[in-house]
Amino acid sequence: MKVLVTGAGGQLGQCFKKQARNFRDINFTFTTSRELDLSQFGVVGVFMRQNKFDYCINCAAYTNVEQAEKEQEMAYLVNAESVRNLA
Repeated sequence: MKVLVTGAGGQLGQCFKKQARNFRDINFTFTTSRELDLSQFGVVGVFMRQNKFDYCINCAAYTNVEQAEKEQEMAYLVNAESVRNLA
């Protein structure tokens, strides 16, 4: 089984990375935003087709609430548009 975990550089992604050691029968691929820009629809589509993942666990998120108020467009891009692209 192949599982993509996005947001691997964040707190939740790091937790998944640590736990992945306990599931040796699952092939995890961990990506950060530098490795896979979820806001780029075409890039995400190609990456998913090339790797044929069975599942995707999305840990990518814009979580700094105070900064999100100042950078609303970026927060929306990460927390809404990027999720749509994954779907």
